[in-house]
This record gives sequence, structure tokens and C-alpha cells, in this order.
Amino acid sequence: MAARVLADHVEHVTVLERDRLHPPPDGDARRGAPQGRHIHLLLAGGSRVVERYFPGMDADLAAAGAPGGDCGLRMITHFPTCPLPRCRLGFDVRFASRALRERLIRERLDRDARITFRDGALVKGLLGERGRVAGVRLRRDAGGEEALRAGLVVAACGREAPVPDWLEEIGCGAPREEIVDAHLSYASRWYQARSADTRDWDLAIDMPSAPHQRRGGAAMRHEDGRWLVTLQGIAGARAPTGDAEFVAWTRSLRVPEIHALIQDAEPISPIHGFGRTANRRRHFEEMARFPDGLVVLGDAVAAFNPVYGQGMSVAALGAQELDACLRAERARTGAPGLDGLSRRFQRRLAHLTDMPWQFATGEDFRWPETAGRRPGATQRFVRAYSDQVMHLIEDDAEAARTLMRVLHFLDPPTALFRPTLAGRVIEHAAGSALAGARGLAGGAAARLFTLAERRGGGG
Repeated sequence: MAARVLADHVEHVTVLERDRLHPPPDGDARRGAPQGRHIHLLLAGGSRVVERYFPGMDADLAAAGAPGGDCGLRMITHFPTCPLPRCRLGFDVRFASRALRERLIRERLDRDARITFRDGALVKGLLGERGRVAGVRLRRDAGGEEALRAGLVVAACGREAPVPDWLEEIGCGAPREEIVDAHLSYASRWYQARSADTRDWDLAIDMPSAPHQRRGGAAMRHEDGRWLVTLQGIAGARAPTGDAEFVAWTRSLRVPEIHALIQDAEPISPIHGFGRTANRRRHFEEMARFPDGLVVLGDAVAAFNPVYGQGMSVAALGAQELDACLRAERARTGAPGLDGLSRRFQRRLAHLTDMPWQFATGEDFRWPETAGRRPGATQRFVRAYSDQVMHLIEDDAEAARTLMRVLHFLDPPTALFRPTLAGRVIEHAAGSALAGARGLAGGAAARLFTLAERRGGGG
């Protein structure tokens, strides 16, 4: 995504990729993306960004067999607090493997004369020059290093990216880092249905629910008719990697469709586990000496607990933000100037990242076992309000549509506080509180009556 955006602003883009991508790797995951073996969902907002820069991509996915349709009709979702009613939400999602999406995007870029791929290229550090970044240091296959100069370096190299180390090496210091870890683990397996598949859904999800429901799971139909089942364990519950335990786990979920699916399907892969799921955020925007000539985006800035499905979409939105920064500079100066771009972009990206970060970490802090700095009063209020929205969606289709549009990055979070919706949320919460108070009062009255009977001999 970053390469596609940059191609509209600079003379040439070189993509340095440590994996070997030409020819495409076999299987469903490449070495540099071990989480690729598990379910990936590109949210509707992220999908629209991809479609903007790669027109016709959704049609290409459909032609490759990726199913899709209205999000509310093609998904069965059990949120931590309640199930999402199956109703038309008014926006579509496409269900496809990460490997297919990567391949189709890469094929487009391969046909673009402005972009060159260098596979098997391992970046060892940055070239620092007079307070700015002037390129990177690469490891040579035959040993030693080579210098590759560039007007702009974009570090989009994943959650384990050593960018802070590289910045320290050139005398810029390292960013402040936040880590919030709910100790989520994944276990995934591919299945092939044994009989004609007539299911009226493409994705079923049961999310873990604090404090007692520590198990979750999901099953998603893919482009080749296969299904990928991913189980999640959180706050000490470890997702199973044994055959019998895997099946038993699905039986314990609140969405019975997942267990029914694997009973009617043949496992066609080993069970793959994954545990590097902590939320990690690096505050490059705060650095006093962040250099020109470098921008950082994607998981290298903020990586989220993958159970919430935000990662790919936030990466796409970050690339779009880079485009906006470059266009604003061109409008201001008449040229794609790079001086000062790095700091401006990191500040804008930080603002974009705030909402998904607060959502992911706020949900994770429902678990007392979660490690990290606890949220403040504002975030606790937002979470409490969101809980009331969640309770409302069971009986309010419009509230469900608004919530899902926010979660899919189609509307800003402020949509949840619009007066019409906020009024219904408050009314529903007040009604629930009144019913609860009546229940408590009724229970207290019954206890007092029983006590009076005992003391008065039934009088």
C-alpha cells in the first residue's frame, strides 16, 4: 500500500522485502508473516481504501472465488456482551485469505514501471546524514553490507521491526513504547467440507467475554471453498493444538455453527499456534529528534491484539494518510517537498491510531490478568458507554448499524454519541437500571417478609 501511494509522488519506488516473493511462496503463509496462518478480515473501511488505490480489486477477489456480501447477513457474531442480530447493515465485506490479497496487490505493483521489488533484502539499519535519513544499509547475500540511498525511507516492516534500534544507532534516540498484553493465543486449522456447502454465512465469531468466558473462536469461508477455523484463548486460557482438544474447544463456544462445521468437514492441515499478540505502540510522534527522510507506519508503529481484526485496515488507512500528507505539501509548495514531512505524518498517524488503540486496549483491560498501564477515567467512561450500546443492539437495528459502521472504520467514533442514538442508549440503560433496582428491591422485600414471618411466628 505504501509503495502504491508513493508512486504518485516520487520518481521511483523500491520495495525491500526480506521474503522471497517471486515466484509466490507456496502455502497460506510466508515466513515474514507467521500470523498469516490465521483468520484475517479486512474491514469495510480498509477495503474501500484498497479499492481506491487498486480499482477493481474487489472484483478480482470475487473472480478468484472469494465470497462476500452484506456484513450483517453473511456474518454470525457474538460480541463479549451479546450476539449481533443478523440484519442488513448496508455495507459489504469480502472474505479472503491474506495470501490471496497480498498476491493480487503484488501482481498490480509488478506491472507498474514506477515500482521495483527486491526480494530477500534484509535491512540492517539506516543511513544517517546531517540529521536526516538518506537511505538504508542492506545485507549482501555474499556477505557484508551495501548502502542504498533514497530521498525517503518508509518503514512498514511489521510488529517486530527494529526501527527504534536503528534510530538509536544514528543518534536520534528511541520512542516511548506502550505494551498492553492480554495473553491471547491462537490455534488454527484448515478444513474442507465433506458435502455440498449450503451454509448461509461466511464468517462465524464468538469473542471471549470477561471475566469468565476465556475461550473464543471463529470460522471463515475462503476463496477455494475451504474453511479456516481459528480458536482463541485469553487471560491464561491457552488455545489448543491437539486434535481432540481442538474439537472439544469448538463444542464449548456460544456459536454452535463453528462446531457443526468441523463435524461436517475434513481437516486438511496441521494445527498452527501463535502467541505474539500483545498490543504494542511506539510513539514516534513524541520524539524530539525524529529525523527527516523517514516515516514509519503499519504494525511498526502500532500492532493490535488481532482478535479485533483491525491490523490490515489500520495499515491501509495509514498509507492513505501518507498520501494526504504528500498532497497537502504539494498544494502548499507546488512540489512534493519532504522537509518536515516526517514529523507531520507521524503526528497525523498518531491521531488516526488513537481510536483503534483505545478500543483494543480498552477491551483487553476487561481482564484483570492483562499487563500494561491501566486506562484513565475518559477511556473507562467510553468503554462503559460502549457497553450500553452493545446491550441496545439486540433490540435496535439502527444502533447495530451505527456500531458496526464505527467498528469497520466507515464512520468516526463520534457517531455513537449522536443525540438520537445517545438518547436511546440512555433510555435503555435507565430502563435496565430501573429493572435491576426493582429486582433488588423485590428481593430485599421478600427477605424482610421471610424474616418477619420467622420472628412473628407467621403473623
